[in-house]
Amino acid sequence: MRFLSASVLLSMIFALGVLVTPAGAEMFVANLTVGSRGSDVTALQQFLVAKGYLQMPAGVSYGYFGPLTKMAVARWQVANGISPAVGYFGPISQGVMAKQMPTSSTSSLGLSKSIETDTPTAPGMRVNRIMLFRATPFEVRPGDFVTLDGSGFSKTLNRIYFNGGNQIATTSTDGAILKIPVPLDLAEGEYKISVSNVLGSSDSPDINIVIKVTNNPQSAPTIESASIIGDIVTLVGSGFTSTNRLFTTLGDSSSPISSNGATLTFRVTDLSRYDQVKQFTLGKYQVTLWIFVENEHGINKEPYKLETII
Repeated sequence: MRFLSASVLLSMIFALGVLVTPAGAEMFVANLTVGSRGSDVTALQQFLVAKGYLQMPAGVSYGYFGPLTKMAVARWQVANGISPAVGYFGPISQGVMAKQMPTSSTSSLGLSKSIETDTPTAPGMRVNRIMLFRATPFEVRPGDFVTLDGSGFSKTLNRIYFNGGNQIATTSTDGAILKIPVPLDLAEGEYKISVSNVLGSSDSPDINIVIKVTNNPQSAPTIESASIIGDIVTLVGSGFTSTNRLFTTLGDSSSPISSNGATLTFRVTDLSRYDQVKQFTLGKYQVTLWIFVENEHGINKEPYKLETII
């Protein structure tokens, strides 16, 4: 039996047979598709967010190429006349995007070396720019601590805002992580988080990082194990509710999936891209199914990996 990861499989499906890499495409070191990970994916997602083609869900970190990124790439391809617009980010798309991506440097921004050192850039991020990617956990009490993931955080002074107010100050040791207390005077409700420092502000209409303050916080979904029999997948974990939504490398669920809280069951054949993939694999390949579960309490922090035959 032949074995393929999801990224190799989908590269095979969507490969266009291109043999020439356009000038400028060298800023990406690999073709990208569902299942891809790393700094290239992060750079692609940053570009798509900035251009309005992608909105990252609350709690989902950058760096993983999932179904939402695929759809955003396809929309960008349509807008730029790239055909077929299937969401596969290969050399042709890379060459077009390379011409649209601005370059930046410390000298061009007029920033001193001390500022550059004080606000280190996370791996794969644009230099001298403050960005906020994720806040976890989603549901918290006043006084609880929240972890912010991003880039360009200051080692000496960052100002954190909740819906534009309730300012607190904090520092970062590595430029990529901030741990902050939720102000004790925050009333129950949802709050958009933003960070500002010498580089500017993370506030953006395209990136909406939110936490929910409540006196009864619930944990986000957690997947501890998974099994598959036939086409039925059973997830075992915690934090599942009656309104769970799936995001996977084979597409998403068409409607909310109910659960008893500890187990969640769904059919692989019901995922939105299953039929599209199956027509190429014919049941002969083992692929990696990456699974996110999202509900009103948040989303699992990292995708769960399950091997299956398609």
